[in-house]
Amino acid sequence: MQIVTSKIRDERGFTLIEIIMVIVLLGIIAAIAIPKYIDLKSDAVNATLEGLKGGIVSSGAIGYADIAVNGNGYANATYPVPDDMEGSYLQSDDLDYNAAGDYWTAVVGGNTYNFTYYQASGGVDYGT
Repeated sequence: MQIVTSKIRDERGFTLIEIIMVIVLLGIIAAIAIPKYIDLKSDAVNATLEGLKGGIVSSGAIGYADIAVNGNGYANATYPVPDDMEGSYLQSDDLDYNAAGDYWTAVVGGNTYNFTYYQASGGVDYGT
């Protein structure tokens, strides 16, 4: 029995300094990593909104090219009206067209955003 107890006394655990160093290192790693992950959701929402905006702008540009080629030429070409874009140039499951207000809506990150298309320039703005 004496041999067993002496072996237990000879085993050593971590010292207080080692434990403190591990805690400090974990704190430093957390201080670096946490801010990067906090903005992850807002970055994803912004990227999704910009992607949807780009889809509307691209469909307007495709419509413009189609009107120029199949219509009266580039000198008289205009960007398509939103009603014409919805069925033929813009096909998206993420965007819902509101024909009464001439804008698209999308739910991104739990919020509803409205996308307004400007036919004169082919530009798009969005907001909640």
